[in-house]
Amino acid sequence: MNNRELKTIIKLFESSDLSRMRLEKEDVTIELEKPTKEVRTVPINSQTESTTDTTQSVEQRRPSKNTTEIKAPLVGTFYEAPAPDQPAFVQMGQTVKKGDTLCIIEAMKVMNEISAPRDGKIVDIHVENADMVMFDQLLMEIE
Repeated sequence: MNNRELKTIIKLFESSDLSRMRLEKEDVTIELEKPTKEVRTVPINSQTESTTDTTQSVEQRRPSKNTTEIKAPLVGTFYEAPAPDQPAFVQMGQTVKKGDTLCIIEAMKVMNEISAPRDGKIVDIHVENADMVMFDQLLMEIE
């Protein structure tokens, strides 16, 4: 199976209503899964409602103009650390420099490091460790 075929399969899967797919062709097996859409909300009390954006639900949050979105460049498994017994590459509020490793996405047994495109501060992480991520899925934001 070549890259063109793989990209076509992924595009078809992404545009379908399927939530999970397994394809076996010759000696290659591909398993694709769409993440569940989980909406996390944060309670808003009357005192903080007008004073802060961070109490809005995740779905209502709007990125600022200074925020850079880090999106998954491929389908795979998101890992926040280089190994299970090691600390995460980054955490919320951490300052990073351009080129710093932010996470790893494993695809077909290949570990792909995702690097910071610019200097900044991690303001949001949208996925959990070991989550299956889709192409162009929002992973984190840098401000």
